[in-house]
Amino acid sequence: MALPGNTGKLPPKTALYLLVGSGAIVLFVLLGIIPMQKKLIGLDKQIEQAKYRIDQQGALHPIYLKMLSIAKAGGAKAPKLPDRQGLGQKAVSELTDTMAQLIVKTGLEAQSVTPDPSSLGKGSKSLAVSLHVRGTLDQFRTFLSELAMLPSYENIETLKVEPGGGPRDYNLKIWLTAE
Repeated sequence: MALPGNTGKLPPKTALYLLVGSGAIVLFVLLGIIPMQKKLIGLDKQIEQAKYRIDQQGALHPIYLKMLSIAKAGGAKAPKLPDRQGLGQKAVSELTDTMAQLIVKTGLEAQSVTPDPSSLGKGSKSLAVSLHVRGTLDQFRTFLSELAMLPSYENIETLKVEPGGGPRDYNLKIWLTAE
């Protein structure tokens, strides 16, 4: 049942109020709520980062205290490295045996020890030695520390570790100083 004189159109004044009210609501949402929402998201990210840093500091605090106590006690003492000197002619000829003894001393299995005499050519003062050893990671670490204590040790050029559990294969090329 329709009211007399009702054609379904809104009066112009009511339409204007409705349009202004809708515009005000849209402006309120665009200028108030959306920027506030973005700001809250940014604050949430900052809170997460702060929590992560706090957790990280909490995990590192015991290490810091331990290092502080070591520093107060006079610091940790590093092993003294030997004076560097080159391998003599006799030491070069016995190099394979010397390296094999060092490998066995650290608990590794010597697969191969191969000096490269061509690396001494053209007046070079360094000798390349290729090593292939097998053992655990702890044994290999011990071997590397023993290797660094050799008076003729220069550096490691390449190091390849075969993946796997338990004993692993290690291939490395080292350089030693020769006279």
